[in-house]
Amino acid sequence: MHTQDSSSAGGWQVQPEQVKEFALAVAEVRGHFEAMRRDAEELMHPANSPHMGTSPVGSALSEKFTDRLAGSDGLLDQLGVALKRMDEFVDSAEQTVARYRAVDANNADSLRTT
Repeated sequence: MHTQDSSSAGGWQVQPEQVKEFALAVAEVRGHFEAMRRDAEELMHPANSPHMGTSPVGSALSEKFTDRLAGSDGLLDQLGVALKRMDEFVDSAEQTVARYRAVDANNADSLRTT
């Protein structure tokens, strides 16, 4: 999909056609993340809450489970961050391809008119 460009400072070269292929692969991964998110949200349903009893230890374990799942750094939050970053990355790649194609077309037009 990509090749290391030895002439640049550690950069990569990607052909514009490959961005679509990459976006499709990311969409597949996104689907898996969405499925995990649905499963995690289902675990948050009251019927699925952990039943650890009413003792302080049981309550603490139940609270810890809920926090790990839905807390500020919990699974649901982390999946949301991952999905957002994937979307931003794909959007950036698609914008780069659009700019590349526009510049390429503009350059081709200028060569035809000179």
